[in-house]
Order: sequence, then C-alpha cells, then structure tokens
Amino acid sequence: MAHSAEPMEQQHGLSPMQYLAIGAGLTLITIVELWVSYSGLGSLQIPLLLFLSAIKFAVVVGWFMHLRFDHRLLTQVFAASLTLAILITIVLLTLYWSADADSIRGYREWLASG
Repeated sequence: MAHSAEPMEQQHGLSPMQYLAIGAGLTLITIVELWVSYSGLGSLQIPLLLFLSAIKFAVVVGWFMHLRFDHRLLTQVFAASLTLAILITIVLLTLYWSADADSIRGYREWLASG
C-alpha cells in the first residue's frame, strides 16, 4: 500500500477552452463598445457603454480573478467595497459638477479673500 507523497491537485477554475470562450466573449463585447462609441447614438451612448463595461468587469472579476471560486465572504466584502466606491464617486460628481458647485467655489473664494 504505497501512498503518493504528492498532494492531490484540486480543480480550481475553468478549463482552457472555457477561458478561451470567455476571452472571445470579452473581445466581442469590446468590439460592440467600439462600435457604440463611434456610432453617435446620442443620449443612449453613455448608459450603453457603462452597461457593457459592467458586464466585462463582472466577468473579469468573477472568472479571471477567481472571485467566483473563492469564499462567499470575500465576494461580499468586494461587492460592499465596490458599492461604497461607486456611491462616493456619485456624491463627488454631484457635488463638484452640479449647479451648486459654482456657489461653493464662490463661497470659498469669499472666505479666502476676507
């Protein structure tokens, strides 16, 4: 009864063909993004590009960074951090690129001059 000293290799991730299929899908989405960016769709262009980018982001994080195969707690921590970062970005964009941003800048200049 000889036991192998080598640890049993655990299957983690996908097969090479599955990685190639995911890569082909990401390439297709990138081609669609390029088409959308040059098509001049008007007000639909930015939301469509954001949606396509979100799909690519989820695929890359889930499969290529192996988050899909990690412990569920790590996925929840990542999702909470990403949500917080998005909310902070929205708040900062609203603060500095809204109509009130000029009045905030004017108030700061008034404080600095006095």
